[in-house]
Amino acid sequence: MSKQSPRAEGKQSPRAGGKQSPRAEGKQSPRAGARQVALMVLARVRRDAAYSNLALSGELSRQRHLSSADRGLATELVYGTLRHQRFLDHAIDGLLKSKKALDPEVRDILRVATYQLLMLDRVPRYAVVNEAVDAARRLRGAHVGGFVNAILRRMGDNPPSRSACDDLALRCSLPDALAREFVAQCGAEEGEKLAEALLLPASLIGRVNTTRGSREEAATTLQGEGAKVEPVDYAPAGLRISGFGGAFESDSYLHGLWTAQDEAAQLVTLLLEAKRGERVLDACAGVGGKATHLAELCDEPVVCWDVNARKLQLLEEHALRLGVRCETRVGDFTTSGDDVKGDFDCVLVDAPCSGIGVLRRHPELKWREASNRAELVALQRRLLTRAIAALKPGGRLVYSVCTITEEEGPQQLAWALERFGEVSLEAPTDDARLLGLAPTGELRLWPHRHGMDGFYAMRLKKKE
Repeated sequence: MSKQSPRAEGKQSPRAGGKQSPRAEGKQSPRAGARQVALMVLARVRRDAAYSNLALSGELSRQRHLSSADRGLATELVYGTLRHQRFLDHAIDGLLKSKKALDPEVRDILRVATYQLLMLDRVPRYAVVNEAVDAARRLRGAHVGGFVNAILRRMGDNPPSRSACDDLALRCSLPDALAREFVAQCGAEEGEKLAEALLLPASLIGRVNTTRGSREEAATTLQGEGAKVEPVDYAPAGLRISGFGGAFESDSYLHGLWTAQDEAAQLVTLLLEAKRGERVLDACAGVGGKATHLAELCDEPVVCWDVNARKLQLLEEHALRLGVRCETRVGDFTTSGDDVKGDFDCVLVDAPCSGIGVLRRHPELKWREASNRAELVALQRRLLTRAIAALKPGGRLVYSVCTITEEEGPQQLAWALERFGEVSLEAPTDDARLLGLAPTGELRLWPHRHGMDGFYAMRLKKKE
């Protein structure tokens, strides 16, 4: 990291190429406010390709002095700025006199303030501008503070209107290619509904641990802790939870009565229909949302593979909290060798993917996914190949991705059926609601249609 002298700080240009001040790299006061927290998180997302939810959670855990209102504001600023980033940049760039690239740290300050000015009514306008100007002065000096002040003062004179914009990509803050893909998949009208749905905040959905109580009992406990709850539409153990600021510090969560998992992810696990006594493998277990659900359903240890040792450590902690059994294996499932044999009744491949279906939760992914989608498709096929080999005759496999792209979903099904004559598509047999969603064994979930994360899943059966 290059450093900047105090004298140079006051002469720093707001344009690209300026050196970074020590305070800009996270050395602010340990008692940061909501906007400072948001700026630190956005810098990590942009600079380090961090996941927004993890960066935000880490920063909030360090800023324990923040009130619940300030925590809520910091969260709103991070996700709102990331969701609407392209439109915010359009508003900012329309007020710049020069086309020279803007200093990314200064742009972050302008994005957060512009989001507040154009899309939030929580804070008075003068306070938003003053806070942004102060942040710019601390970061780059008085000259840059004046520049930020001039931009934001003019922002209110003639703010751009999203509703008057004909460009779907700009109106819904999407990359051009992704906007075209939505329209090609769904048509113009529904493609716009999909894009708009992905701009909305995602609800907190809990999955009740049925080994420790029914959904009704869990709902009563959560209500006693101050939460508002209602059952979801399809998943039998799902609850929509709101008004619960300390959800993950509550007794009900810490004692394993429930865990956080979107309804779509719950339905993917249910599609496998793992039964008691069956031998189950999760090939890409991650932190264990689906693996712990499978362990609960089959009441047997689930074998959990992942290349990330830290994620498997978190999986073990979740399994302990929920009182279920998982056997973790660190390594690349595609090259697992003799550790995986063809004797599993059920295999889940929740494969790495572009993540377009979870943009409500990870809005930063829309600016990262296009460059590596072909690599992801190739990896998904290697995982499928190994998973089919791991199945015993008559065994079931579910392949899933938290995305809505054709090449990571339906095209992977066509490839698998053509490549492997020993498998066929199979519909679920036990759950009428799930059968209604996946009548042939293909499950497609959409944020704008179902009010949950976007997922694709398919269920295959290996011949006897």
